Amino acid sequence: MLKILRKGAIENPWLYRTIMFLIAATFVISMGWWGFSERKEPYVAQIDQTRITLAQYNRYKENAYRYYRDLFKENFKEDLIKQLVINSLVERQLWLKLARELRLSAGVDELKDAITRDVTFHDDKGRFNPDRYRFFLSRNHITAEEFEQSVREDLLIDQVKLVLQNGIVLTDRERVDVKASMTDPKLTAEKRLEEETRTVQEALVQKQQRVLMSALNRIRAATKIDIKNQAL
Repeated sequence: MLKILRKGAIENPWLYRTIMFLIAATFVISMGWWGFSERKEPYVAQIDQTRITLAQYNRYKENAYRYYRDLFKENFKEDLIKQLVINSLVERQLWLKLARELRLSAGVDELKDAITRDVTFHDDKGRFNPDRYRFFLSRNHITAEEFEQSVREDLLIDQVKLVLQNGIVLTDRERVDVKASMTDPKLTAEKRLEEETRTVQEALVQKQQRVLMSALNRIRAATKIDIKNQAL
């Protein structure tokens, strides 16, 4: 099942991002930009000085359970989903740490644009509907400020990934190797061109994913991470 999740994240990045956003919609980071408050709340993980509380983890986990139980049905594995959830929350904090290192920011206009473009809040004519926005907040028991903070963090994570992927291209050698892997002699010239374009694009996406994972591993190695597995 983990292989399926990873494969989906590479082959369908926008679908995977949408799924994770829906799951994370009710996971609101109340700790702010520079750390966690001094309240003695139970926590399941600490990334440098930032803590993920048990309440935040449970809220995220409940949504993940609901989604993946419907997706995998009888193949649903609770322990695997728990690990997926905590890994996702830790990685989120690592990306935000890298965003701080790169001094990235998400302004009010970017935030407003991201929310008003979200089809979740559109009416039947494709226009932003404030009532639908307020209903979404009410249904998920979060304030506008909390939700906007989570969206702002999503924007920062997107910015980090865009910065890292910018300028990543396939070398001539890589293109030759990709095309050489196509061995079906029955393809017409038109079909072969289409297949080459698709295969080259897939190879580029995979290379970009490797760059992202390399950056994530670098920041992980420079970060103190403490996960309380017994609390999951």
